[in-house]
Amino acid sequence: MKKILKSREFLVLALLVVMILAVSTVNAAVLRPLTLINIVNSSLFLILIAIGQMFVVMTRGIDVSVGAIAGLSAVIFGMALNAGIPLPLAMVCALLTGLVCGCVNAAGIVFVGIPPIIMTLGTLGAYRGLMRVLTGGSWIESIPQSIKTLAVTRYMSVPLMVWAVAALIIVLAILLSRIKAVRNFYAVGDNREGAYLLGINVRATEFTAYALAGLFSGAAAIVFTGQIGFVPMQTGSGQELKAIAAVVLGGVSLMGGTGTIWSAVIGALFLTTVDSMMIFLKVPGSWNNAVAGAVLLAIVVFDYLIRRAVRNRQLAMRAAEMHHAEQDHDTGFQPREAVR
Repeated sequence: MKKILKSREFLVLALLVVMILAVSTVNAAVLRPLTLINIVNSSLFLILIAIGQMFVVMTRGIDVSVGAIAGLSAVIFGMALNAGIPLPLAMVCALLTGLVCGCVNAAGIVFVGIPPIIMTLGTLGAYRGLMRVLTGGSWIESIPQSIKTLAVTRYMSVPLMVWAVAALIIVLAILLSRIKAVRNFYAVGDNREGAYLLGINVRATEFTAYALAGLFSGAAAIVFTGQIGFVPMQTGSGQELKAIAAVVLGGVSLMGGTGTIWSAVIGALFLTTVDSMMIFLKVPGSWNNAVAGAVLLAIVVFDYLIRRAVRNRQLAMRAAEMHHAEQDHDTGFQPREAVR
């Protein structure tokens, strides 16, 4: 229990609740169940991208192309639907597009040795350019009603997509807590050389991380397309930075080796809620990024100060214990004449 209370996830979740309650004093509509459900529904796109980014950051990497991968996957998804391909197969096309794009990133980083930021910056431009080539620079509209119906269908007032993503998160959380191979992500991020000496396939682990980032971006594209019913050229633009911010906010260290799936989920939900709260407070949309950035910085700095204070206190206590142990040792082994 103490471990949970001290975690970054708990801190962000507590601040999320406080923020909602504070805004409710100005606009009580925030606390309506339908409002809260809609906030969660609008966060699904960022949540899925952030989960994929989490695997990369855990291995001490970074992927700034996830937004572009989501955009390209959405284009393929929309084109497949308009070509008459059944919805399930169109979904598979979107997921495969994301997976292939992630594997391209992984191949350049793992096998060629290109730094992650350089490789993913390059593919970001390539994937964005490919989007325009495939669509001629125009939006994909007139998407079949099947995906729209799936997005608006609700069960117990909650959209089916929310249920689906929630189930996915729970299943992933269970699998990640029980599969031993998942520890490889933490080991590689914490100490790459040490992981190699322990017999961990470092290359395979890093490759899998970037492949998963692409796969989850493809899944995010499906959700996004269903929610808005068309594919604009700006799909996924800027989401890569929000995904990085979400995982860092949730507690995944940029130095690798730490973090959970809940870090990505709570961080993404927090950032989405901040945008929604600006609407209820009638703050101009131009302030959204500034406010979200300020909140992110404040939480990270506050958490760092707390962790540093706790660490310094632990070091001080350890030093005091060592000092007392030395005194006891010296007293116990004094010469008999000195004792007299």
